[in-house]
Amino acid sequence: MIKTQWEPSQMRGPYQIGERRIYKSCAAVRSDDDNEQDLQSSSIGRFSAACQVTHDAIVIGLGPAGSTACRTLALKGLKVAGIDKAIHPRYKSCGGCISPKIDGLLGFDASHLIERTIHGIAFTYKFGRRLDVVSDRPLGYNVMRGAFDHLLVEKAREAGSEIIEGCRVTGVSDDGGHVTVRTADGRGLEARFAIGADGASGFIGRERFGLNPRECAVSLTAEVPYGFAGAKEMTDRAHVDFGSIPFGYSWIFPKKDRLSIGIAVDSMRPGAGAKEHFRELVSRHPVLKGIDERAIKTDGWTVPVYYAGIKDMVRGRIAIAGDTGHLVDPFMGEGIYYAAASGMAAAEAVAEAAASGRTDLSQYQRWLEEDVFPELKAACRLSEIVYRHPRLWYSIIEKEPEIMRRFYGVLRGEEGLAPFYGWVMSRIKARPWNLLRHWVASRFRPA
Repeated sequence: MIKTQWEPSQMRGPYQIGERRIYKSCAAVRSDDDNEQDLQSSSIGRFSAACQVTHDAIVIGLGPAGSTACRTLALKGLKVAGIDKAIHPRYKSCGGCISPKIDGLLGFDASHLIERTIHGIAFTYKFGRRLDVVSDRPLGYNVMRGAFDHLLVEKAREAGSEIIEGCRVTGVSDDGGHVTVRTADGRGLEARFAIGADGASGFIGRERFGLNPRECAVSLTAEVPYGFAGAKEMTDRAHVDFGSIPFGYSWIFPKKDRLSIGIAVDSMRPGAGAKEHFRELVSRHPVLKGIDERAIKTDGWTVPVYYAGIKDMVRGRIAIAGDTGHLVDPFMGEGIYYAAASGMAAAEAVAEAAASGRTDLSQYQRWLEEDVFPELKAACRLSEIVYRHPRLWYSIIEKEPEIMRRFYGVLRGEEGLAPFYGWVMSRIKARPWNLLRHWVASRFRPA
C-alpha cells in the first residue's frame, strides 16, 4: 500500500546551530503581526526583516513535486509558501497509475485513495497477440489524480505550509540576496530560495533553465464509466498496447467505477495526430469495442519526458523539480514517483542551505546526477529500442516474457532501470541468432 515508515522531521529533526533551533514551525494561516513576531525571534527572521524577505522558501506549483517539497520544508521548521494557479481539488488528466516505488517516500498513509491495485498487464501488439504477464505482488496503484494531489496539498498545509491557491505566478527572479516571485494579481513575494514545480505548462523550466517544451509526449485521456456503451469492469489487470502508435503506446487502467484510457505519442516524431490514435484505440481495442468515441469527453496534456542534454536543475537560489525539470521516464511515462522524490530532494537541499546560512543547492544537483539521470538515460535508450522497433520488441517478449517479469521489479523499485537495460542488452547480445530469428519472424507476421 501507499504507506511510508518515516517523516523528514524524524529523519533529521529541526535544523539547529549547536543546540539552538534557528526557526520554528508556523501555522498555515496567521496574522501579519504573528508572522512578524516569529521573524524577529529567529536568526532567519532577523536576516529576513532586514531584506524584506517574508519566507524561507516559496514553491511554485502544488502537484506531487511542489506539495511534497512544501511539506518537507515545513516539517523541517522553515517558513514556506506554496502557490498554485488551480484550486484543489481539481481534475487532472492522467492515467493515475502510481508506482509502488512511492512506498516509503510520502510520509503518510494514502492507501484509502487506491481504487484498483494492479497485479498484471495484458500486453498487445496492434490490439492483437495478447500476452498476459502477471505477478503475485503489486505493480501499481490506480488512483484518481485529483484526489491524490488534493491529499498531498492538505498534508503540506497540515505540516505548516502557507498554501496560496487560484493565483498564477508570472515571474521569478534571483536578486542575489533573495528570490522574488511575482503573481498575476500584482503581489511580489520574497524568499531566500524558490523551487519551481509549475509542471509541463509552466514557464520556469522553459524561461529560466532553457528546457525545450517540444521535447514531450502528447497524451489524450478519458474516463469511461463501467457499463457506458458496454464498457466492461476490470479488476487487477492493466492493458498496454505497443505498435498501434508510432513512437508511442496506449493504455487502459481500471479504477473503482470506470476505466482510465489514453494514448501517448512523441510530439517530435512524424505521424498521425493524437486524436486519430485515440479514435483507433476506442474502435479497435477488444476491451473498448462498441463504445462511441464521439460520446467520450477527452482531455489532453503534454508529458515533459527526459531527453538528452538536460543538465542543470539548479541556478543560484532556484531549483526545479518534477515535470518542470522533465523528470519523466520516456519509456512508460512514469512521472509521479520522480516528482515526489525530486520535490523532497530539492527541499532537503534548501533546508541544508538555510541551516548553514549558505546559498549552495548543489547537493540536489549531485543527487540528480548520481541517482536519477542514469535511470532516465537508460529509459531513453530502452524507449528507442521499443518504439523504433515495436514489432521486433514484441516478438522478443512473446518468446521471453521473463523480460517483462523482471521489468516489474523495476516498477516496484527492486532494481534500477540502468541495470535492467544492461541485463536486457546482455541477453540480446548473447543470443544474436535468436534476435535475428525474432526479427525475421516479426517482419512476416500479420500486422
